[in-house]
Amino acid sequence: MSAFWPSEENPLNGWHFFGIISLFFGTIIIVNFTMAFFATSTFPGLIVENSYVASQNYNKWLAASRAQDARGWDAKFDTTDGILTVDLRDKSGSAITGLDVSAIIGRASDWNEDRLVTLQQVADGYRADEPLGPGRWMVELKVRSGENLVFRTTEPVMVNSGPAS
Repeated sequence: MSAFWPSEENPLNGWHFFGIISLFFGTIIIVNFTMAFFATSTFPGLIVENSYVASQNYNKWLAASRAQDARGWDAKFDTTDGILTVDLRDKSGSAITGLDVSAIIGRASDWNEDRLVTLQQVADGYRADEPLGPGRWMVELKVRSGENLVFRTTEPVMVNSGPAS
């Protein structure tokens, strides 16, 4: 046979074990580095660039959250035909109109598809112009009245199919 395979003339020795162990751990290391590369190239893991600076605004964010809760607004998301629509309602169930609505839409695991979308007002709420592909998306909705952020929510949405053909 071959010098690499053990036989009666070439018994299993330390070099064979060294080769087997090296191949085993080498394979594990290569797979780990490959998986780490793909994981960090699709999502960096950052929510904020500097957590200390972000923490300085914590009390402002709490006050804004309390004010939003007091308003009692509700947002319902729909993704029929891959188009995101948002129905905004106040406490009494009346439609909320006349505001600037935008959304950061992206995949939870891949920041390469993140995009900022301005939603246009339509009869039944607000609507995005661009269709979303099939799958799960995270939508961070921001509603402004002039320069003031009056409503913000982050919700997962599921798109079962793309645009109708």
